[in-house]
Amino acid sequence: MVADDDAGSPPKLAVIAREAGVSVGTVSKVLNGRPDVSSRTRRAVAEVLERQGYPRQRLKPRRGSMVDVVLQGLGSPYALAILQGIEEAAWRLGVDLVVSTVVGRTKNGQPPPAWFDRIRARDTAGVLLVRTIPTTAQQAWFTDHEVPLVVVDPRRKPPPGLRVVTSANQAGARAAVEHLITLGHQRIAVVTGRPGVPCAAERLAGYRQAMAAAGLPADPRWRVCGRFKGEESFQVTRSMLTSRPVLPTAVFACSDDMAGGVIRAIGDLGLRVPDDISVVGFDDSVIAEGFAPPLTTVRQPWVELGAAALTMLLSDDEVRGHVLPTTLVLRGSTAPPGASAPGDVPAPV
Repeated sequence: MVADDDAGSPPKLAVIAREAGVSVGTVSKVLNGRPDVSSRTRRAVAEVLERQGYPRQRLKPRRGSMVDVVLQGLGSPYALAILQGIEEAAWRLGVDLVVSTVVGRTKNGQPPPAWFDRIRARDTAGVLLVRTIPTTAQQAWFTDHEVPLVVVDPRRKPPPGLRVVTSANQAGARAAVEHLITLGHQRIAVVTGRPGVPCAAERLAGYRQAMAAAGLPADPRWRVCGRFKGEESFQVTRSMLTSRPVLPTAVFACSDDMAGGVIRAIGDLGLRVPDDISVVGFDDSVIAEGFAPPLTTVRQPWVELGAAALTMLLSDDEVRGHVLPTTLVLRGSTAPPGASAPGDVPAPV
């Protein structure tokens, strides 16, 4: 006869797994902060853990029990998704969050001097900078005061030694362009992001890599810069389509916002997506499904980025970089080239 568990002891992982409808391995991944679990599954397991009275995992921070999070602002779905992932990991790891926004308050989105005084006073367990790279002086401050630091999805190339969590931008872009090539497209244009931003360079590199692997020319005349802005992408795409003697049959836009501008430019010229020109975006933001037709795009693991960043911050792991995979999401904006595509199709005027 097997004795019952002691009263008050936490339930076995098998009990948690059965109630959450997942495997024991998945429960273990959630408890150990593994990033390869979807946000929906992680929330479901967390709810069962809390309902069953499972003790919250408590890492022992080198300093206090609060973590500081600095975002450019809270007005975008991106920021809210990142913060959601951080909050879910904070619950699991037993730490509290102090969230600061710096949009419009400093020149380059850097935390102001007074902020450093505040985090020093409260003995923070560490800092997550979302998209912001610290200056050389600020990085020295973190080192001198032994404050752990992780940067999430940096907007500039990080200096050596900085711990960074980001998405597989190059691989995601390559998958997007390979999808177009598999459909039969050969004349594929690209609308790039803002120069100097690492993810913009990585996505352009993925486009070039896919084209080169297929033996297709990455014609510079079909490369325009939308600077991650919808209106600017509309203007440069319209200009490209009306100034080329032959139309591309597909466009890879390096963000969903820019894809929206591309789709609008195509429609403005009396062309249709995907009948005349297919379009692929990048991000899988909330606007992607609202386009007509819904946008084929590359999904970024935004929630998982936040969770992985906090887990890295509070761990003793010396790994300096963590890259999370992206996923191609197929919708209605891509199709094989139309019947007229193989020939020389004059651009609209």
